[in-house]
Amino acid sequence: MMNLDRAKAAAKEYIDNIAPLLWKLSLDLHKHPEIAFEEKRSSAQITQFLEEQGFQLERGVAGLPTAFRAIRPAKGKNKPAVSYMSEYDALPGLGHACGHNLIAMASAGAGAALANILKPETGEVQVLGTPAEEGGGGKVIMADKGLFQGIDANMMMHPSSETRSEVNFLALAELRFNFYGKTSHASAAPEKGINALDGVIATFNAISALRQQILQSDRIHGVITEGGQAPNIIPEKASAWFYVRSETQEGLKAILKRVTECARGAARSTGTKLRVKKIPIEYAPMRTNSALASLFKNNLENLGIFEPVPLPPLQMGSSDVGNASQKTPTIHPEIKMVAPDVSAHTHAFAKAAGGQAGRKTLILGAKSLAMTGIDILLNKKAREQVRTEFRSETNHANRPKANR
Repeated sequence: MMNLDRAKAAAKEYIDNIAPLLWKLSLDLHKHPEIAFEEKRSSAQITQFLEEQGFQLERGVAGLPTAFRAIRPAKGKNKPAVSYMSEYDALPGLGHACGHNLIAMASAGAGAALANILKPETGEVQVLGTPAEEGGGGKVIMADKGLFQGIDANMMMHPSSETRSEVNFLALAELRFNFYGKTSHASAAPEKGINALDGVIATFNAISALRQQILQSDRIHGVITEGGQAPNIIPEKASAWFYVRSETQEGLKAILKRVTECARGAARSTGTKLRVKKIPIEYAPMRTNSALASLFKNNLENLGIFEPVPLPPLQMGSSDVGNASQKTPTIHPEIKMVAPDVSAHTHAFAKAAGGQAGRKTLILGAKSLAMTGIDILLNKKAREQVRTEFRSETNHANRPKANR
């Protein structure tokens, strides 16, 4: 069996050799952005590449037409397994302003390197095609269907404005509030109407007051999606759409109840009728595996990339990778691609993801992910440290909580 240093050197060399192809495919994704669950071209391009790299392909896994699982099976029993998550959905109107074209090919490139330099006796290598991260929660559905079970390490990287080996995400849920009233002429007969928009405005005001009494890490933010047709018509329907976030699933449940009560109170105070729609897909909080993240950090440093010291405060969003992290040891590190003042979900970030800064980040990501996979497959001690941490956290999470 190849030792760690030789295997990592071979992986880096392999990725250098396929770098032009990885970048060509990344640019193709960038030029043809596809939004959540519509990533037909992107999925086809990536799966064709992985098939040519010797993977066995399962398309349409978890009942999702654009999802896939690519496997280089292990030879023998009780062998370790690593997986790389490939995201490839784009943002409506902004294209790849989150750099998923880079994420997709960094994971595919890392998987290809391991599949071609390590013998099947070493273990199993997977690349999981995970659609709809930006909305729809592909990983939520895949996690519920068991796609992340039986894996020793589950990885991806994300381009960013800073390099960070450990990234946390908040749990997230969506609420839609529809208020119903009664139309009337807003000037000639206002007393005959019931203003649905008043219900929405009262909800926003109640939530603004609620924000004073919640944890600093909790988040509530929303938009009015429907507010009426004309100023001289009292609106008979008005709607709002909210994201609610918290550090834990228990905290999310509690704050969802309070936000919903804000809307119900608004309906009572305005005489409107309320219909609450909770989107069934929830993003779980991230459980970063620190032992696995430490391996990634060391490999990135070996490539000459270091985290800033001290690290700036982490600005947390949400991602469906959190659901995967609840099932198996997972990391979602970031590699710096743009300046600190450039945010994801902007035109500037999209431009960088299709330029030379994006190319450099892609290759660094593929190499560091591949090297970390080698640590898991070849280093039993490292593998056990990752497993032990995950089991310990799982047992702690499942421990009965004391009454308070």
